[in-house]
Amino acid sequence: MILVTGATGFIGSYVVADLRRRGHDVLAVTRTGWRPENRHVIAGDLPELAHVDLGDSAAVAALVRRRRPEAIIHLGALVDPVALATNPVLALDANVRPGLDLLDAARAHGVGRFVLGSSVAVLPRIRIAPIRADHPLVTESGGSAGGFYGVAKAVAEITALGYAEAFGIDVRIVRPSAVYGFGMQWPIGIKPVVEALATGDVARMPRHAPPRDYTPVQDVASIISALAEGRGHDVVVNAGTGGALTTNDELIATMSRVFPGGRIEVSDDDLDPQGVESGYRGVLDMTAAREQLGVHPTFPTLDAGLAAYAEAFRRFRAG
Repeated sequence: MILVTGATGFIGSYVVADLRRRGHDVLAVTRTGWRPENRHVIAGDLPELAHVDLGDSAAVAALVRRRRPEAIIHLGALVDPVALATNPVLALDANVRPGLDLLDAARAHGVGRFVLGSSVAVLPRIRIAPIRADHPLVTESGGSAGGFYGVAKAVAEITALGYAEAFGIDVRIVRPSAVYGFGMQWPIGIKPVVEALATGDVARMPRHAPPRDYTPVQDVASIISALAEGRGHDVVVNAGTGGALTTNDELIATMSRVFPGGRIEVSDDDLDPQGVESGYRGVLDMTAAREQLGVHPTFPTLDAGLAAYAEAFRRFRAG
């Protein structure tokens, strides 16, 4: 059995569905129930659900002691870089402490494998391209460029690696980039645009935004599942497309192609006025995912991925 935290979240629901397709029993850990979107993604009988607050150290330890999973996938996190930008205490409490409690429970109760969901936001301003997973997290000019969200994720990574070194836990770390797909919850960027255009509404897009490696959630889920199964040998794995970054102008053009006749209003907004996010994004080296894990892109192009998202959203709306 594989224990998955954040199982009712965006990436978590796809991981649960993928693990079950691979024949694994799953224990879904969350503070909340299943959202309708999660049910649609899983498309079948829902796995066992454990209502546990990851902020409750005793409850976390008791759950791991009682269920003794073969592996833990830790995806539960507060994913809100804007809210965490000036709130380091909240960032550390939400995105470091729960992972520490889970790692300690894994150590105490013989869980052999631990997969940590991280982010490319841990990276400093990029020095080496394409970006390998062993890119330095600290350079002479600074550390994580992703604000306190990135800082907390970097601390969580280092903590997990410490447990691997000290206690022999098979730790694996996944760094996704700009994940998109049906069921995503982040209310800016791709979600409101695709969902508006898919239903014939007006979509509003900013004129300026950082270039991103928009990555289908299905690819990320496949990488996480393969690592939970113990495949490959790299400890840190990128989760992107490996292709060139998509500029905002290209994204607007893509939306126009995918939704011909769609109404797009372009504002003068700038989503990265200080150029912070642009500094840590770049082309990701996907060698480990392709050669070690056997994970290849679900969709040949961003156009195809966005079209699939729109179709899934329409089916969901239609009931």
